[in-house]
Amino acid sequence: MKQAYSVLMSVYQKENPEYLRAAVESVLGQTVPPEEVVLVCDGPLTEVLDRVIAEYEEQFPENSEEIINLRESGLQGNGVSENDQQGDTCQQGKIQGKNPQESQRQENSNQKVIFRVIRLTENGGLGKALNEGLKYCSCEWIARMDTDDLSAPDRCEKQLKFLEKHPEVDALSGTIAEFQGDALDGKTAETAVISYKTVPETQKEIAAYIKQRNPLNHPCVMFRKSRVESAGGYQPCPYFEDYDLWVRMYKNHAVFANLPDTLLYMRINGMHQRRGGIRYAKCVIDFRVKMYRNQVITFGEFLPMTVVRVLVSLMPNSLRRFLYEKRLRKQQ
Repeated sequence: MKQAYSVLMSVYQKENPEYLRAAVESVLGQTVPPEEVVLVCDGPLTEVLDRVIAEYEEQFPENSEEIINLRESGLQGNGVSENDQQGDTCQQGKIQGKNPQESQRQENSNQKVIFRVIRLTENGGLGKALNEGLKYCSCEWIARMDTDDLSAPDRCEKQLKFLEKHPEVDALSGTIAEFQGDALDGKTAETAVISYKTVPETQKEIAAYIKQRNPLNHPCVMFRKSRVESAGGYQPCPYFEDYDLWVRMYKNHAVFANLPDTLLYMRINGMHQRRGGIRYAKCVIDFRVKMYRNQVITFGEFLPMTVVRVLVSLMPNSLRRFLYEKRLRKQQ
């Protein structure tokens, strides 16, 4: 398995520093390590977050850092912050991370990894940050990773093996284990899992599913850079930047697939609150209208699911949480 890949992450000022450290360690501890990690700082960060990033910059002395001014580059923010959403080579130095996954990373310490830090001068939201990060990913295959989640140690190995056997696939994700709490490693997170977010596995199943729900789990997706760029990359679509990207890729005849394996442990602290309220309901309607106008769905497909999703977003948080955990997810 010779396929190289980049890992693309984005962090903003309200992220928990220890969650960031744990997320990075779960990437560096992969059984098949990445060629590079591209970390986009979406606007100014806290002093503590900067210290965590500085630790990795010290461990990777040949890393590169870029500072991007969104105004000068033309990448203006769309008014939605991440709070509303959630070849160079280098020799890895001594590991000083405090995460329990440190031992796994030491086992892979002979693997050279590039650590790139891209700093945006202002917060532009997740989509803008990822678009900027894409420019600095040198590999065709890119693994997405959020800075408060934990990748399973063999996540990328499983994805690369599948892609090697199925070269027609352009984007691949898998099952996500959702947990609550402050776990900083996969073994601890596993004990706190409350539900699993599964997605259909085959292109035929995905073709039907995409009309109603997001067909890929974005936090653990691995995709072809060229296919994402040819579809226009991430575009302004509050709360649904990834879903919108998959729809455009699908219309461009991209091939999707999902693994049944659990690839990632996703922290869902506060997720149900973020997916509620009038603003979120309006974004649901806007996105569904866009799908209808782009002839992805018929009016008969548009209306029922739009009504359901709006009603769910306007429910009390406790009821919406119950619905997600007991009806929309596979139980632990």
